Amino acid sequence: MNTKPRHAEEANYWSTTVHPAKSKGEIEELLDDFGATQQMTAKGQVNGQTAWLIRFVWQGRSYRFTFAPLECRWPTKVASFGGKRRTHSEQAEYQMGRIAVHFVKAVLTAAEAHPHALFGFMELPETAGDGGLPQTAGELDISGVVSALPAPEQFLLAS
Repeated sequence: MNTKPRHAEEANYWSTTVHPAKSKGEIEELLDDFGATQQMTAKGQVNGQTAWLIRFVWQGRSYRFTFAPLECRWPTKVASFGGKRRTHSEQAEYQMGRIAVHFVKAVLTAAEAHPHALFGFMELPETAGDGGLPQTAGELDISGVVSALPAPEQFLLAS
């Protein structure tokens, strides 16, 4: 089994010409249509790596998606994409935007039928990490998830 991820140049959406800003706008529209509130999208750099942070509230709970470009085999190589010349590192950001749009659309579509499809992206407020953001359920090991859940008697009172 190959556990090493594919390089950006070998992955889906490599040749996209859709600007990352357009992809972010599409994600915001998807979240609006889904009924999400308190949306926040941010682009930042961590250790020289671009990343997107997308946070929103749905049905009273906070959720978070993060995306980073795939690693390039030849990051400084310049190529033409739809007539525009970009380095592979720059193109990987375009690719990340398309991956993010399709990912968010798939997860939100699943969550319309099965709200638990968002469970791994739910922020758990009691688990604030080093960056000040709460960890998501998917970022914790099982003991962390169990300790962050409300006490069993709170489930009974809510019924």
